[in-house]
Amino acid sequence: MKLREKCFAGALLIVAVATTWRVLTPRENMKITTSFADERPAPTFQLIDQNGRPSQLEGYLHRHKIVLVFFDGTKGLNSDPVMRKIREFAPAIKRTGVKLIAISTPLTPDFKSQAEDFPFPVLHDTWSGQPGSSSVKWGTAVLPSTAAVADIRPAMFVIDRSGLVEFEGELPKEVADPELFLTQLISGG
Repeated sequence: MKLREKCFAGALLIVAVATTWRVLTPRENMKITTSFADERPAPTFQLIDQNGRPSQLEGYLHRHKIVLVFFDGTKGLNSDPVMRKIREFAPAIKRTGVKLIAISTPLTPDFKSQAEDFPFPVLHDTWSGQPGSSSVKWGTAVLPSTAAVADIRPAMFVIDRSGLVEFEGELPKEVADPELFLTQLISGG
């Protein structure tokens, strides 16, 4: 038998052994699932910040990852556990490159002084509940409301650097557990 024939016979034997081994040792069934996030451009707005200056969401889009936090302004910033945690860890969050923006209904003078201590924009939705207001666009207005300005329910959203936010139906999708999300953000997760 020539060397070439011996090599061919050896290769054939290796293929036969590998095939037999593969047939006799089945792989674990791998379940492959695919899920696609429905991402759309973030609904934009222009509101007034805690210092009385206009602030537009568009000014931050495509430059930063944004964490948008809606909170109940009737109770104030210091009574909201998420807002307290955000203020406490704002420097650590800023180091991650994330831009924080908080939105509420207009604040009373007492609560407005609390907002001045926050190191990020605290915006006031003076049209909350009205068509086209930020709280309606983001699904946080407590409706129906007979008040001139509808209350805002607490919620958190993440806008990626490209200006997209995940949607659920016709509204942006909220972060399921804001405190856990903040903990993961701070720890670099």
